Amino acid sequence: MLFHEIHGMPPASEVPQVLAIGKFDGVHIGHQAILDAARRAAGMGERLAVLSFEPHPTYALTRNPEYLRTLTPRAEKVRLLAELGVGAYYVAQFNRAFQSLTPDAFVHTYLPALGVRHVVVGDDFRFGQGGSGTTDVLRKLAQSLDIGVTVVPPVVESGHKVGSSQIRSHLAAGRVEAAEALLGRPYALTGTVVHGDKRGRLIGFPTANLGGIDEYVMPASGVYAVSVALLDEGASSESMWFGVLNAGMRPTVEGTTFRLEVHLLGFSGDLYGRQCRVSFLRRIRDERKFAGLDELKAQIARDCDVTRQLLGLSQTHVGE
Repeated sequence: MLFHEIHGMPPASEVPQVLAIGKFDGVHIGHQAILDAARRAAGMGERLAVLSFEPHPTYALTRNPEYLRTLTPRAEKVRLLAELGVGAYYVAQFNRAFQSLTPDAFVHTYLPALGVRHVVVGDDFRFGQGGSGTTDVLRKLAQSLDIGVTVVPPVVESGHKVGSSQIRSHLAAGRVEAAEALLGRPYALTGTVVHGDKRGRLIGFPTANLGGIDEYVMPASGVYAVSVALLDEGASSESMWFGVLNAGMRPTVEGTTFRLEVHLLGFSGDLYGRQCRVSFLRRIRDERKFAGLDELKAQIARDCDVTRQLLGLSQTHVGE
């Protein structure tokens, strides 16, 4: 997939494009509906493209630190968009210069340069200085350039409009199954296994401590049933395992930092330095403090049994 980071003028595209515009934080089922509409609008020889923004506009405008974390950091978003058939991904830096563009300047600067033949947005799309550009304004301005516009109605799940803020709320409460329903897939994050305290190994349940995940929205503290894809560096192949993950401060061992540590069911081997994509399937219980390591060990054994039962696994069917 073609990728461009835009700091000023957008790059010229020699290929005509259908452009979906939005934050695409999460690439959830609402975003997927926009991409489906863009795909249907694409004619012969037209490329499906996405224009998004960094940093998250909510953070740029409010400095709310929660939006320093994202449901889909850039690498994850690129992967997901490519899987959905996007051929070009443009990231406009949401800086003061970009925020000061009028709706007219945005349309007449960006769309012709990018070779846009058709634009697809959600019904709540706003653009231009102060968010003054509405979908009606977009239609009027694009019409002057002979560019078509499709406005996609919201996707509603359980009576509520699907949005990234709703998914963030579900994750903050540990409702990973509810988040999955809105994402169209389990919530996942990709990290690298780093050295930890090695206490899990001492009690017979070695864990992989995930690093490099600071950009992600974190789920609530607790114990989760997960699936883990071990990504082979430089290759497209991966192996899949199931596991038990603890998210939190590890109060039994007086932990001082929030960590994600996962025990892979039935796995043996060295994971240090390996990339793992962890998908959250079920929440098992709250994180709590135990009287000692023996009590913790007994509880982890029960957590493993619960995970097998929840996922319908046998004692031997734990990876592939």
